[in-house]
Amino acid sequence: MAVGFTHRQRLTLLATSFGLFMIYLDATIVNVALPDIQKDFGGGEQALQWVVAAYSLTMGMFIMSAATLADRKGRRRAFILGTILFTAASAICGLAPSLGILNIGRGLQGVGAATVNVASLALVSAAFPDPGRKARAIGIWTGIASVGLAIGPTVGGVLTESVGWRSIFFVNVIVGVVAVVLVRAFVEESSDPATRDLDLRGQLLFIVGVGALTYALIEAPHDGWLSPLIIGLFVTTVVIAVLFVVSELRAADPMMDVRVFRDRVYTVAVLTLFAVLFAIYGLLLVITQYFQNIKGYSPERAGLIMLAQTAPMIVLAPIAGGLAARFGSRRPTLLGVTLVTGGLVVVLAGIGGPLLIVVLGLGLVGAGAALSIAPTTNEAMSSIPPDRSGMASGIMSAQRALGSTAGFAIMGSVLAVVVSATLPGKFAPYLSEPGRQEAVDAVVRDANPRAVVSLIGPGRPLPDVVVSSGRLLDAADDAFVEGIRAALLVGAAVTLAALVAGFLIFPRGAGSRRDELREAGRVETDEALEPS
Repeated sequence: MAVGFTHRQRLTLLATSFGLFMIYLDATIVNVALPDIQKDFGGGEQALQWVVAAYSLTMGMFIMSAATLADRKGRRRAFILGTILFTAASAICGLAPSLGILNIGRGLQGVGAATVNVASLALVSAAFPDPGRKARAIGIWTGIASVGLAIGPTVGGVLTESVGWRSIFFVNVIVGVVAVVLVRAFVEESSDPATRDLDLRGQLLFIVGVGALTYALIEAPHDGWLSPLIIGLFVTTVVIAVLFVVSELRAADPMMDVRVFRDRVYTVAVLTLFAVLFAIYGLLLVITQYFQNIKGYSPERAGLIMLAQTAPMIVLAPIAGGLAARFGSRRPTLLGVTLVTGGLVVVLAGIGGPLLIVVLGLGLVGAGAALSIAPTTNEAMSSIPPDRSGMASGIMSAQRALGSTAGFAIMGSVLAVVVSATLPGKFAPYLSEPGRQEAVDAVVRDANPRAVVSLIGPGRPLPDVVVSSGRLLDAADDAFVEGIRAALLVGAAVTLAALVAGFLIFPRGAGSRRDELREAGRVETDEALEPS
């Protein structure tokens, strides 16, 4: 699988990759099946969107609980338990007699996915104590996750059309069984050798805090960012965050050792990962609106075009790990974030113009994501003692979940705000009241999907009064284009801020950071600790 890896390391990477592939595939495979699910069960947009939202919500809430389980009870055991839970929940989804049961199954899938994700990265990190080999392994790990994300819409579309929507859940049962068999056969157990008390207070505060934040991000674009419910949730999140930090600083064995954020390199690495995921998932949301609501592409064609972004991620992520091993994390990370920022600007310039420019921008974003995510993840994982790799993996996974959800919510809301602000003026010459505001509201609803709306899903039709008039349709398209450009500017600003912070903070040279951590006793030596 990779030159320089031992036989045991290759098997560990292969075995854990099956579970990782499964959970990332499921992050996007459901989206194209939403119309068929709605045909079977009925229900409005709110109920349907929670088929997607329940997965993200519970995955974010239970990330650190999964990390604690992995460190205390063993990462191999946690991986197997998480895979079994995910597989059983997939069967529940496939057999669901109602939308409510389906949503419960999706929530349980999220808990299993959190456990598999954390344990998978922790097992890989523990199996590769040498920083150079660890960087290459994490690059491969990231590439495998990208494959799952990339082919999810395509696989979901094929299975839904040829077999039925329930098959997209039953396929997880097969993959899950294979993953459990491989891990039991080839992966060695690892855990925190120290006996630590269970930080129950920290666990509960984290679950409630992240749950409140994630729910607020999911609902804010629909209910309004200034609605009493959303403001209350954000205030609750801030209060709980303060209580969580105080609790963890006082705890003898904290679930999340917040002192690690005193390390500026580690903190910037975590924030960089958040920024890149924010931009990637926000771009997926708004570009889907562009392809389907403006260009009129089918979900399958939109998914095919999106391969321009995901294909470079698949190819370059393993290479990025090798670059990080050779040159250190600074160069590939900064190059990657630069490409993501530049790619967003190119997409912005291409919106409303030739498709080729948009495709080029998507390719730059995908290449930049591949070059930045793996080195950044390696930088952060290498900053934490190996015996707490579960905790380290949980923190990184939490940033992935929160970054993607925030990207959906904020960039989607920017799109909706711009459309709602500009559309009345654009409609005014062609449409009088009272029909004008009704048409505006309907168009805005299309531009204001929930934060976890399908990445590649069916475009919702515009109102008949808009479609029947070519001028009104052109006006709606213009408003969409302006909103998408504004959202892309926000994404570019976030990644640009991460780029500046990384340029100032990330250490120069391949060995400087490694040597610094060794002197501090926070990483192991190289060859002496390699498993055979």
